[in-house]
Amino acid sequence: MPSQSNLRLLGELILKSIDIIESRMEAASVEFPSLADPFDPTSDAESVLLEAEMLVARSHIVAAASQLIAMVRSPVQTIMDYSLQFHLPSCIRATAESNMVEIVREAGPQGIHVRDIAKINNSDPVKAGRILRLLATHHIFIELSPNVFCANRLSSILDSGKSVVEVQQTPSCRYTSASGILALVLMHTDEGFKGSAYLTEAFTNPATARSARATDSPWNLAAQTGVFLFDWYDLPENEERKTRFSFAMACSTKLEPPAAILAGFKWADLPKNSVVVDVGGGVGSSSLILAKAAPHLNLIVQDRCSVIEDAKKYWAQEAPELLLSGRVKLTVHDFFTPMPVKTAAVFLLRWIMHDWADPHAVQILTHLRAAATPATKLVTVDIILPYACPDTCVTNGIPGAALAPPPAPLLPNLGAANSMKYWLDFQMFVLGNCQERTLGHFVSLAGQSGWRVVQVHHIPGSSLGQYISVPA
Repeated sequence: MPSQSNLRLLGELILKSIDIIESRMEAASVEFPSLADPFDPTSDAESVLLEAEMLVARSHIVAAASQLIAMVRSPVQTIMDYSLQFHLPSCIRATAESNMVEIVREAGPQGIHVRDIAKINNSDPVKAGRILRLLATHHIFIELSPNVFCANRLSSILDSGKSVVEVQQTPSCRYTSASGILALVLMHTDEGFKGSAYLTEAFTNPATARSARATDSPWNLAAQTGVFLFDWYDLPENEERKTRFSFAMACSTKLEPPAAILAGFKWADLPKNSVVVDVGGGVGSSSLILAKAAPHLNLIVQDRCSVIEDAKKYWAQEAPELLLSGRVKLTVHDFFTPMPVKTAAVFLLRWIMHDWADPHAVQILTHLRAAATPATKLVTVDIILPYACPDTCVTNGIPGAALAPPPAPLLPNLGAANSMKYWLDFQMFVLGNCQERTLGHFVSLAGQSGWRVVQVHHIPGSSLGQYISVPA
């Protein structure tokens, strides 16, 4: 028998991590954010919480608390709870799209009764109360008194920051929300959630079970279409969803620290006027960060025609001077065709490989290898999926590949503290029959395409890592 039970070890790990957090907050003369207050990413407290030591302490609390719950709760209750959690994204989407988030926020700290909510958004007050109560039970909103709700830290993430009148008159304006995450949340709770309902069918049907085709995804079954998701967005009837998707991809940078793209690869070390090609770069949100942080670089953002049209609007709003100066260029390119840029110092692939099953991913990487110079670097920003068991695989001596194991008895992959990576892996399966990858999987993929991984960066506070590759 161990000298201490796992139950006690987990409890002590939580308390130790709380001591670390409170000591640092006291030294910084800031208070730990309250669930009752809106999320303010610009506050001093939030900045402190992004420090490396604080990120570790927070991860240990989440991982240990989740493991404790799994240990002490009835297994039947736990499995029942998990099997019914699909109602949570339904309620999140219903609350956002019926404008209840803005209605509750405008009511202020005294809250608002569901009767009054229903009058504003023409809903059923009883159903509105049930939706908000389920969310409040999961700490999204606060029920101040029976059927009276107010906003809080978590509900503020769903807030467009617009007035109720604005979102009622122009629903798409909510995608440019202050938090920037709402478009991504609504994509998850709409296309992703509907597709997930057909995961079993796609997994077990012999016609799709072993397929690498993007159109054999669970979402395709749910939508009853043979059209690839990205092409489906381009259909006239899906204009609003296409706009939402573009904003979702732009705000995906909010899933990591603001300067995460700068935290691994040494962009500053590139020679002046080096060309960085943001392959499949969407509207160019990552390139915007790079352009501002590294003014000696020239950037080319490539994507599909419809996305580049959205990119023009994005840059016109965010940094029109960079387009006018020529430092940033927006070009249409299909990465399944030969790469036209032959002088790139860096090809950047941020969240591209996870969109494609292996045969297609190899095709993309092979085109880039054919256009690379001997000095070209490939920077691939993607989730690096850890195993849920001790990783005894050889990392081939790649610098940065190995991570220090967490303290016992935590799961080697930190469990719930890392759950976002696994949720997003299945989001990719559902939407495009594709996937996130383990380190060994990507190293093999790169090798098949003429690239050699020479460095790995695990970015603190980010779900994404960076693979740095050179021509093999």
